[in-house]
Amino acid sequence: MRRALLVLILFSAKALQAQQPAPPLDPPGEREKLKESCLSFTFSGLGGCAEELFTGVPFHIAVGSIAPQDGFGAGVAYVGHHTTTNWRNTWNADAIATGNASWRAGFYMKFVHTPNEVVGVSFGPPPPVKENLLGLTEHTVFGLYAQATSLNKITFFGLGPDTTEAGRTFFGMTETIVGGNVVKPFSGHLNASLFGEINGRFVSIRESNGQVSPSIGQVYNEATAPGLTTQPGTFQLGEGIRIRPVFDKDLVRLDYSAVYRQYFATDNFTFQRVTIDLGHQYALHSKTRINEPRVSNGPDASPY
Repeated sequence: MRRALLVLILFSAKALQAQQPAPPLDPPGEREKLKESCLSFTFSGLGGCAEELFTGVPFHIAVGSIAPQDGFGAGVAYVGHHTTTNWRNTWNADAIATGNASWRAGFYMKFVHTPNEVVGVSFGPPPPVKENLLGLTEHTVFGLYAQATSLNKITFFGLGPDTTEAGRTFFGMTETIVGGNVVKPFSGHLNASLFGEINGRFVSIRESNGQVSPSIGQVYNEATAPGLTTQPGTFQLGEGIRIRPVFDKDLVRLDYSAVYRQYFATDNFTFQRVTIDLGHQYALHSKTRINEPRVSNGPDASPY
């Protein structure tokens, strides 16, 4: 796993090697735009102010729900980007916290391979992309990321389908994920792509006292709650395919995906998982947009 993560780090360094310095923390005109929209004190300016505060570049307010029972969090996000001869690169960072001291923080990078493009210039005609559809990116996309999440209030009722509310307990958990992925389109007609990922997942469990029910260690043990006393690191691989064709003048849209993931850990915690999603959308009008984020965009950038 260490060797795989080292390869990801070396790839990141190579892709960034040809880049110029990062953009300034206050891009030209951004401060003036914020003042104009938020200090106008007009009803029409409220929408523009909210847009600047929650989607502005490079900094904006980050909000979101972390997990059930752990509350709605707020924090700050940073978005940067740079385009070189063969790459469109973006980086995102965010951190939010909730009222019960749970939190999430992460750093995410996207490397979009554009071998036929230069900054502001494109060689040859662009690939046919329908304006009313989102579609997959026409380029290969590499991603690197690291995210840590700490939750202070998670419920556990025991194992099996016959658990009752009397067996409710609480525990806290911290999870760190470090890894990367790649999305490779291979068919424009089927709007299809292959997907691969490699992750290191590290989880630690702790007591959660002061709740309305006991902490997990007061009721359960390793036999009744496997993984309570030890949480080994997990090396996780994933491979999949996604197909999103459209039919009948763009009115019938399919979103099919199949992903096979393998989790490798010590003791008895190794397992495999297959996830199959079959999505169907029937548009009332051909210009109805597909509300799916682009794979080339980071979590803190505009999804479209």
